[in-house]
Amino acid sequence: MTTNDARENAPRIALLAAYLSDEYEWAICRSVIETVEARGGTVVCFAGAGLSDPNLLRHARTKIFELVQDSNVDAVLCISNVVGHYIGVDGIGAWLRRFRIPVSSIGLAEGVRHATTDDAGGIAQLVDHLVLTHGHQRIAFVAGNPSNAEAQTRLAAYADALRRHALPYAEELILSGDFTRESGVRAVCDLFDTRQIPISRVDAILASNDYSALGVMDELARRRLRVPDQIAVVGFDDIALARHYEPPLTTARQRLDQLGRASALQLLDVLEGRPGEHSVRLDTDLVLRRSCGCTPTDLPAALESPNDERATVSGSHSEQSEEVAVAIIEALANQLRGPTGAHLEALEPLLRRLAARNALRIEEGHWVVHELERRLRRSHEELTHERLHRLTRALQLRMFGPTARLSHVLAEFLPNLGVDECAISELVGEQELKLAFGFDLQNVEPQRVIFDARELIPPTLTRLRSRSAFIMPLTYGGQLLGVAALPVSHHDGAFYETLAETFSVALKSVAIQRSTRDG
Repeated sequence: MTTNDARENAPRIALLAAYLSDEYEWAICRSVIETVEARGGTVVCFAGAGLSDPNLLRHARTKIFELVQDSNVDAVLCISNVVGHYIGVDGIGAWLRRFRIPVSSIGLAEGVRHATTDDAGGIAQLVDHLVLTHGHQRIAFVAGNPSNAEAQTRLAAYADALRRHALPYAEELILSGDFTRESGVRAVCDLFDTRQIPISRVDAILASNDYSALGVMDELARRRLRVPDQIAVVGFDDIALARHYEPPLTTARQRLDQLGRASALQLLDVLEGRPGEHSVRLDTDLVLRRSCGCTPTDLPAALESPNDERATVSGSHSEQSEEVAVAIIEALANQLRGPTGAHLEALEPLLRRLAARNALRIEEGHWVVHELERRLRRSHEELTHERLHRLTRALQLRMFGPTARLSHVLAEFLPNLGVDECAISELVGEQELKLAFGFDLQNVEPQRVIFDARELIPPTLTRLRSRSAFIMPLTYGGQLLGVAALPVSHHDGAFYETLAETFSVALKSVAIQRSTRDG
């Protein structure tokens, strides 16, 4: 996997992320993998943390980035607006330029090719809508981290939009945040408790992202303040939860799949000898939902004609029923193995045909499908959680025995979770890794070899070395213990983070057992 001759002509790109459980990062990660693999390449996703994160326990995670070398990848793509959250545009740019291979950034990074979203345009759309459609004039703003370039762009755009509408920029309505749900809760408490702003003096709250907007709505609900009747709330990003929340969140949609695709194509063009674009900026889409008082706009238009090809019903009743059943089954399958909303896209023609010209019935159909999605995902998550619990329990029972038993546990339980091989390696010094436990299709007890840490995956696991993979830091108490290498599967990023936590505890038990024996 990690040598140029092993890669031959297939490009291998390192994707640098922070926490894969974050929906924003995971959507980009999934898009990058799909784009690179469609061009015959592979992706190695390094899940670290934000550089200079004030939480010292997370610092060990960033050491995983030190394993990114020109000997194991051909190019680096960094989700800079998250990884560089605390060090700013200049800091992340200088850090990325140290790599001796082509580099691209999602988010601004000084001196590095990049792909960004039109943050200013999205904020302007939201303010314009609140003012022109709903007549709001006192709009509070939940900001992001001061060191984050996107946060500052969105704050400046908010101020510019108020100025265009001849509305005052009131410092008392500017609230601190950090893009987290908790910061949205704190912002509302600050607004009404610390600053003692009467609810009658606030028409709406615009949050810098959806997570903080959801926190705002959580705290407003706790205070029994009705959204949007007493106060409107809008966000930015359009994460999946935004459309399923109650009330559904009005937001500026970032095209995260296109952002990941554009960034990957930038690097692939460079690796294939084309100049590639230095910068790409994608527009946002204003998505109106009930949190601002609007009827959802992310509904399809009603059919123009009953003769529309998609509205025509042909064949016998049994044929129609079979067609519907097949559509539903395929949609559910797409939902389990694809991105959120895949089933809705698949069922859209069916909903339109059944509802014909009636937009209200289409909306009702969407609510039914969304409820189906919620229950489907809950059922799927419960099954996954149960299997993860069984895996964790089995590892706990064998943690202080021979490490070979741990490999057997993984070989027994992980295939049922869609993971057909993995390697959990212990850090030896600073330059080497030692396979502690793992398995592949040929061997449920691979040889415990010591290898160069830059290789990432033991040389004996040849299949895993040639696939797209996640490289997860295994930490305990602020110490980097080793790394886990896992192939890409149908699961989301939270699944991989959970596995990494489980493996960290198991690897720590191996170290304790060894020190006890040696002592």
